[in-house]
Amino acid sequence: MKNYTYNFEIKNLLTQFTAAFDDTVIKRYDKNGNARQNVEVRYVFAPKQRIMYDIVNKAQNLTLPVVSIDLASISYDNDRVFNKLNNFENYQSSNTATAIRTPVPVNLQVNMSIMCRYMQDMEQIVSNFVPYTNPYIVLAWEEPTSLSGAPVEIRTEVLWDQNITLNNPTETTYSEKFRVVGDTSFTIKGWLFRNKNEISSPIYFIEQNFVNVDSRFNFQQPLSSLDYDNFFTNLSSVAETETINLSGIPELTNIYFNTSGTNVIETNGDPVTIAKTASDLEAYSYTFLGGNYNETEFVMLSSNDTSLFTSFTGISTLYTGLLSGFILPNSAWNVITNDVMNITFPYLSGSNSRFDLIIKNPAGFTTSANISGFYFISN
Repeated sequence: MKNYTYNFEIKNLLTQFTAAFDDTVIKRYDKNGNARQNVEVRYVFAPKQRIMYDIVNKAQNLTLPVVSIDLASISYDNDRVFNKLNNFENYQSSNTATAIRTPVPVNLQVNMSIMCRYMQDMEQIVSNFVPYTNPYIVLAWEEPTSLSGAPVEIRTEVLWDQNITLNNPTETTYSEKFRVVGDTSFTIKGWLFRNKNEISSPIYFIEQNFVNVDSRFNFQQPLSSLDYDNFFTNLSSVAETETINLSGIPELTNIYFNTSGTNVIETNGDPVTIAKTASDLEAYSYTFLGGNYNETEFVMLSSNDTSLFTSFTGISTLYTGLLSGFILPNSAWNVITNDVMNITFPYLSGSNSRFDLIIKNPAGFTTSANISGFYFISN
């Protein structure tokens, strides 16, 4: 509700609906059944009462036959709720998949009024659309929120109510012209889409419990007869309950020291790769295996030995608490994949001082101490 949401769905559907009918031509015949004149039927998007006023008002340039179309109502269609998830994937493109926000099914009730001077005109207009609405007509349009990949084609049914109510005037005055009016309606089965950038909160943690159910509990019986109290009372023991936790916090599972013919050293605060010499201040490169590295915000080193680092930065995280340490420059670490990261440690002057590595992303942080109490030792 905080975002402006408008994708022209209703406007486009009504435009297509009108265009599907707005090419009707009727003929005027002589007494021998020969066509003498072609007359284009005018379609106007306005209520019937407004059209009638313009016809009666001599100052208005509107003549019969005229067909008025107006939107009478918009209603939610519960029968077409096919997906209660927030998104579904567009796999129409073989190379990319695009998430589309689940639309809301709505029915557009459209009234159509046919106004003619002659009954034969009415018969021709009715014959122009009734044979093609059995059982419905289809409007094709593109899903309006696709950002990439092939657009999704939506096919919308238009259902006729299968009834035309005719109104033949029985009482007229000498000055009034004879008019016959036919009223009918259609239902357009459309969709309303949510905003492409709808505000939502990210999910960082998911916890799901799976419990073995008593074999006597029958899920096939009607919902009204389920004994829920007995069901929860007879759940299997706690030992047979399995809990699965998913988290967006970074993971550290293993660490490898990178060995090669060259060594990584620190020059003016930035790690570079050059040949190792005895006079260089050494810095060491490691490969870290784990997970959730793509969203890494920073990497820091932390120790209770304040002589190791010249400055500390305090960080408060919503989900994993407080931490402090020395933040490494972005050039010191490189995310290879979501599960692999390379990190270069700068030269540390402290002697045999212990320190931990910390990796932070929006969900929280992890530390090398989680690997069975693993820690690094400075030179």
